[in-house]
Amino acid sequence: MTASLPSDAAIRSKMEMLVPTVDLETITTKQFIVMLSKGMGGADLSSKKKYIKATLTEVLDAMSGNEESESEEEKEPPQKKRRGGGLSAVKEVSDELAAFLGKGKEMARTEVVKALWVYIKAQNLQNPSDRREIILDDKMKNLFHVDRFTMFTMNKYVGSHIHPFTPVNLQSLSENSKKKKEEAAQRRKAKKEAKIDGKKPRKRGVQAPWRLSEELASIVGKEILPRPQVTKELWAYIKRNDLQKSGDRRKIVCDEALKGIMDGNEEVTMFSMNKYITPHLVEKLDKSAYVHEESDKSESEEEEEEEDDDEETGSEDDDEGTSDEDSD
Repeated sequence: MTASLPSDAAIRSKMEMLVPTVDLETITTKQFIVMLSKGMGGADLSSKKKYIKATLTEVLDAMSGNEESESEEEKEPPQKKRRGGGLSAVKEVSDELAAFLGKGKEMARTEVVKALWVYIKAQNLQNPSDRREIILDDKMKNLFHVDRFTMFTMNKYVGSHIHPFTPVNLQSLSENSKKKKEEAAQRRKAKKEAKIDGKKPRKRGVQAPWRLSEELASIVGKEILPRPQVTKELWAYIKRNDLQKSGDRRKIVCDEALKGIMDGNEEVTMFSMNKYITPHLVEKLDKSAYVHEESDKSESEEEEEEEDDDEETGSEDDDEGTSDEDSD
């Protein structure tokens, strides 16, 4: 007997548990829905296909966000050598920073900052009228994607190149903990409301926006966007330029502009491309810096997207509970 149709909140909860266990490089959307159906007692999820695909992107973005916010004090694997703790802990640095400093792929933050100051003073990059300000030369601009920063905010930009590669957030000062508590309270309130009406409330336009790198901004057409809108605009670019691989539409064939975002890769998958976006989220801004734009798609455009979704999975064998003929 087929299980009854679960609520959106139950589906999302199960997806959040399932996504970390699958191989995002090889699994297709259809295969994921089949696994999700089996994990929910064989429920027929064909009518929830559109919701699942939209939620999958949100879950992947959330996973990336969680990785970005991991504490620097988290213990490294036993085999990883560390010198001391805190700022003196030896950690992996980005390829870009390693190439810039020429000191290898593992350094302590204190060593990184010291080496940067040697370079800054050697190139005389301090502002003569305010030596607390650093005016970046071309090499440093390519590394940090800004024209200048202060000796106080420099550490924020350095942090984006040291594991766990946290994007720059100039707003996360002393009020960071208070802000997190407020957001946690809002999530608890939303969950209580969801239990009442049986639906997962969608948070539209509430995420903080990011200042984007020049490479990413040239593709999405805007310099400031929240992460979900970045993903949305990237997909619009991919479909507009017909970059999905013929015969396997979960793979993206990168053109020259997209290679600049995807670390030079010729191809990425619809799941793995999220990890390449993070380094191009240069600076987290206040929510007031972006006004959410409501979707103005017509019904015909949405139907066209649905047809395109079916085309992405149409080359695969139909599995129980997920046939395209049963989709809304």
